[in-house]
Amino acid sequence: MLKLENIVAGYGHITALKDISLEVPQGSIVSLIGANGAGKSTTMKTIMGLVKPTSGKVLFEGQDITGHKTHQIVHGGISLVPEGRQILQDMSVYENLEMGAYIRNDNEIEEDIKKVFKRFPILDERSYQLGGTLSGGQQQMLAIGRALMARPKLLLLDEPSMGLA
Repeated sequence: MLKLENIVAGYGHITALKDISLEVPQGSIVSLIGANGAGKSTTMKTIMGLVKPTSGKVLFEGQDITGHKTHQIVHGGISLVPEGRQILQDMSVYENLEMGAYIRNDNEIEEDIKKVFKRFPILDERSYQLGGTLSGGQQQMLAIGRALMARPKLLLLDEPSMGLA
C-alpha cells in the first residue's frame, strides 16, 4: 500500500532522513519507534508532502506521490493525525469534524460524523463545545475523528499518546 524507497529529506542543511526505506502492506499496522530526533515525524511529513525529499520515492498504491501537494495526498487517501493534535481551538467539536471532510463532496458527511460520535461518545456529548476546552484525551479523540472524516485508506498517527496521562 505504502512504500518509501531510499528517502533523503530534511530541513535546510540538516538531513533528518538518510536513505530510509519502508513498506506498509494493506491491512497492516506498522509502528515507527525511535528516540527524539530520530526522524519519525519527518518521515510522516515527507509522506504527506509537507517535507520534500531531496532524493528517493514515496509510492502509494503503486503511484509515485513524491513531491505532490498535501491536499492531493489527502484526496488520494492518506490522512495524518499530527503530533500535538493541532485541532482548531476556537471551533466546536462538530465544526472540527466538518473540517476533516473538507476534501469531500458527498451527502454522507453527516452520517460519518455520527460514526465518529459512536466511536467516541464523549465527543457527541460535547459536540458544541470549543475544541480548545477539551481535555488532552478528548482532543486526541477529536484529532483522530477529524482525520477519519476524510475516509482515508491509510491513517498516520504521529505521537498519538503525547500529552495524555
